[in-house]
Amino acid sequence: MPARKRDFIIEKGSDFQRVLYLEPGADADIRLFTARMQIRASATGEPFLLELTTANSRITCDYGTITLNVPAAITTAIDTSTLTSRGKVTEPVAAGKLPFEREGKIGVYDLELVSPAGIVTQYLFGQVVFVDNVTR
Repeated sequence: MPARKRDFIIEKGSDFQRVLYLEPGADADIRLFTARMQIRASATGEPFLLELTTANSRITCDYGTITLNVPAAITTAIDTSTLTSRGKVTEPVAAGKLPFEREGKIGVYDLELVSPAGIVTQYLFGQVVFVDNVTR
């Protein structure tokens, strides 16, 4: 199954937490999986701006959910000086709700799941917009 596109907004100085819901069924049991995600200026850009993994506790895999969690102290310290693209990103919301949309510096990411058997699957990919905070 190809990866799905999903964009994110990271507001520097704020906690970043998103819960992603998997399709119900046998494939939703990812409790024994590991996961990894890197955000970069481009797919080939070095170094990465932010890394989330199950090993660093910024990703949690549970039955039917993947939780991304980056504390404010980490988002504050992200150096976005290597990002040269600017743009607007919209995060999905439930029907009837106002969309979350922000403009800022743009990076790219992908999120991979690794099964207990070592099979790697790219689950998501997309853009991440970084928004500087005003209140310090």
